[in-house]
Amino acid sequence: MEKATGETVAIGESKFGKGIFAMKDLPAYTNLFYISGKEMNFEETIALASRESHAMQTDIRKYILVEPPFLYSNHSCDPNCGINEDFQLITIKPVAKGEELTWDYSTSMLERHWTLHCHCEAPFCRKIILDFDLIPKQIQEKYIRAEIVLPFIIKALKNAKMHFEEVFVEK
Repeated sequence: MEKATGETVAIGESKFGKGIFAMKDLPAYTNLFYISGKEMNFEETIALASRESHAMQTDIRKYILVEPPFLYSNHSCDPNCGINEDFQLITIKPVAKGEELTWDYSTSMLERHWTLHCHCEAPFCRKIILDFDLIPKQIQEKYIRAEIVLPFIIKALKNAKMHFEEVFVEK
């Protein structure tokens, strides 16, 4: 896995407002930067009102108010980046110099609160950004194999499956 340098990304103008762009060609699985921010709880994120989307879920009831450059990251239903278990933004496929770096917001969501109409224009755009467990199963599996689903979601899905099997599977 290649490690990014300070000359790897830049904030620039995007069709969504601001975005993060590759400053050079990047191979797949390049670590771009750590995602950081002030820790918050669910109620604090709601109090942000119009800035609620600046908070990223990191656990069932924990969030961070993200800082630049990640603050300017945009969603795509066909992303070229993802977030690994160490809270690093990484490329998941080769990215060309000048290309906007995007990730799928659903890979960090499991709250039944926030949704967003999507305008990413990917060929198979889902039209609405939903919690991870509500996106199509084949996309869930693709993201899990790529290791870009936050650990709290993986744990919750395993616990839900175990509970389902305990309740409904005959012994």
